Amino acid sequence: MTDGTPGPGAAPDPGVAADPGTAADPGVAAGRTDGTAAAGSAGPPLLHVVPGPEAHGVVRHGLLVHDALAADLLRCDRLDALPDGALAGRSVVVQVTDRVLAGDPDAGLVTWRRVLRGAVRVSVVLHDLPQASDGRWRRARSTLYATVAAESDEVVVASHHERLLLAAALRWARPASARQVLARVHVIPLPVERSAPAAEPTSPGTSVVTLGYVYPGKGLEEVVDAAAAAARDPRLAGRAVEVRNLGRASDGHDDLVEALTARAAAAGVSWSTTGWVDDEDLPGLLAGAGVPVAAHQHLSASGSIATWLAAGRRPVVLRSRYAQELADRMPGALTLVDPGRLAEAVADALADPAMTRLDPSVRLGPSAAEAGRLLGEVARGPAVSVVVPYYRDQELLDLILRRLDAQTGVVGGLEVVVADDGSPEPPDVSACALPVRVVRQEDLGFRAGAARNLGARRARGRVLLFVDGDTVPEDGYAAALQRVCLASPALAAGRRRHADLRAVARGGGRPWPPVEPLAEPGWLADGFAASDDLRAADDGSFRYVLSAVMAVPRVVWEVVGGFDEGLTGYGGEDWDLAWRTWLAGADLRHVPGAVAWHDGPDLAGRPEGQEAERLARVKNGETSRLAPRLPHPLVRGRGWVHEQPDVVVVLRAGGWTPGQVEVVTESVLRLGDVGVWLDGVGEEEDGPAGLLRAAGGGRVHLGLPPPPVLGRARACVEVTRPVVVLRLPWAPYPHDLTGTVDGTGSADGAGSVLVADDASGVRVVATRSRGRRLLHGEPLPAAWLPEGWVEPVDGHVVVERWRQAHP
Repeated sequence: MTDGTPGPGAAPDPGVAADPGTAADPGVAAGRTDGTAAAGSAGPPLLHVVPGPEAHGVVRHGLLVHDALAADLLRCDRLDALPDGALAGRSVVVQVTDRVLAGDPDAGLVTWRRVLRGAVRVSVVLHDLPQASDGRWRRARSTLYATVAAESDEVVVASHHERLLLAAALRWARPASARQVLARVHVIPLPVERSAPAAEPTSPGTSVVTLGYVYPGKGLEEVVDAAAAAARDPRLAGRAVEVRNLGRASDGHDDLVEALTARAAAAGVSWSTTGWVDDEDLPGLLAGAGVPVAAHQHLSASGSIATWLAAGRRPVVLRSRYAQELADRMPGALTLVDPGRLAEAVADALADPAMTRLDPSVRLGPSAAEAGRLLGEVARGPAVSVVVPYYRDQELLDLILRRLDAQTGVVGGLEVVVADDGSPEPPDVSACALPVRVVRQEDLGFRAGAARNLGARRARGRVLLFVDGDTVPEDGYAAALQRVCLASPALAAGRRRHADLRAVARGGGRPWPPVEPLAEPGWLADGFAASDDLRAADDGSFRYVLSAVMAVPRVVWEVVGGFDEGLTGYGGEDWDLAWRTWLAGADLRHVPGAVAWHDGPDLAGRPEGQEAERLARVKNGETSRLAPRLPHPLVRGRGWVHEQPDVVVVLRAGGWTPGQVEVVTESVLRLGDVGVWLDGVGEEEDGPAGLLRAAGGGRVHLGLPPPPVLGRARACVEVTRPVVVLRLPWAPYPHDLTGTVDGTGSADGAGSVLVADDASGVRVVATRSRGRRLLHGEPLPAAWLPEGWVEPVDGHVVVERWRQAHP
């Protein structure tokens, strides 16, 4: 809400006084209402976090809807007053605008992550959505709001207009996950309900009145000009028109008071502002106003309009997307006018005061109780979702559901989503006491990745857990993985053990967990031991992640986009997901205490797999499916050419000669599994485009690399001027990324060789570095090659002679 929120009967306006209500000390205070835990959940009840000073409109809105939430209340001056992990272990709903988080948008994002770390479920109510009128702050505010939304489980805004503003911020700052985030955005309008009936004015109204803080861009100048023009209307002859504002100047904008006073005097009317207005005085001032006006055109949601309506007034409102939405939702509540007709509308209202009184038949809403109840319904949901891909195995599904019923230690509640991969008959989940939903897809062959994606899209948990339809979790499985995923953005791998589960599924007194395990794969245990349970993971550690026993925070899942649904058939989709997740900046973790039992031996230990020919066929088929997507040499080998390169190179080649383009392109193609994209070149046959068509080979492209290609490449190299690139800052696999966060370590392990000086014209950004900036807020390291690692290329270069000099 950009102009504040409303007063008695609605969310109060920040330019008027606030009723302390149930708020405690404005430092940090937590108070239990009669909140209780949601059905089926574990742990303490919902916590409603309302940061900000008592008079702030966001605070007043939060306190207004709080009673209907049946939640605990936490108040603080600003969110940055809370300690690290202050909300850990709680399901929370937070009222948010950047001004109540921290001193600026960048600090606000750091505060959000610091304070919310460990919260088991997060719902956020966003206010003051970023828009074009924010000017120089728009980029920073868009990043903040998009990130807060992406890292929340449910998002609430006050209008469909605000949802569109959020969509714009997401498309700019979080394009990879914008669609998924918008799918969980809910519109709950600001509360507006009638207060005491408005008193009739004692004399014909001659005042034009605005409400709330005085600040730039609120449209107050337009109101002064419109009132001055209206005063010349013959119907108002002999009546002195004044313009008043109910409220005080916003901090730092006292100069506007003098400017507006002078502007009005020059136009032949008067302008004044009341300063602070106490709650008990506000109803009389609202009732006595001649013409209520809201002239702000850059609204995300308006508390002042709601305040006028609550007082029984029908304000004159400039037409905007938000104002039109209000008018459509509450017919007859507003007098909508185009900007060019504001003076005419003010004159009409001054001449006919009855048109500013709200007709009793106009239906307002929602009430504060309704808005609070809707918010509670949104905020209460499971903290953990278990996705089970399924195909025609009711016996093991029954066992899985029984063991999920028996899970212990999960905080915030657990749900199950069974994703049926086209079984002839749907699974029966009626015996499970947990919330369970079944989603189904058509039988088009083995599509476990697509089934898991389908289940994840329907899940509501902050943490997504996966167990395969032939894999049964021990009772502490979900809690162990939940703890790891709440500690940091991480892809967590549980421990998969092996046993004959059919006898357990059929009962007969068999113990749980099984006491006669089969052998576990040694290569997997060795990998976990060598990497300290993946704490020392490197670029090859994707091989140790099995989708049958895996967990991931929702925010990470949405950044990487889930499983690649083009990978069908047995195996490989988990390695591909883990590779992209590693590059996206997530931590990898093995959680030995998260144990689930697989029915039967590992592939290499199965009786039919003893035949070397069959085992080789299965594993080689998996490798062949992965090679076009996953460029690591352990999968792809060396010397092969695929559309997905290991390293993406973008040549900013606008204005370069064809000779420069050819030489620079060849210099980077010599450096390994590289794909080149030429940006800024035309389609001339004798230019770079003609060279590209002649060269072919699938390694050189026009335009910019698509996001999926960037997401699978370990680095993006941007060449901003025509230079030969002599080398890139990493040794050959498998030592290139080991021990470095950003993948830019030198061959001898001495640290990054990149510099802050852009003299070379070649920028190198490791994909994992870019991902860690997004997920963890880590700064990007220095990103330019040393100047000595490049050679300038003259515009008149003769390619054949260059090749002679560079064999």
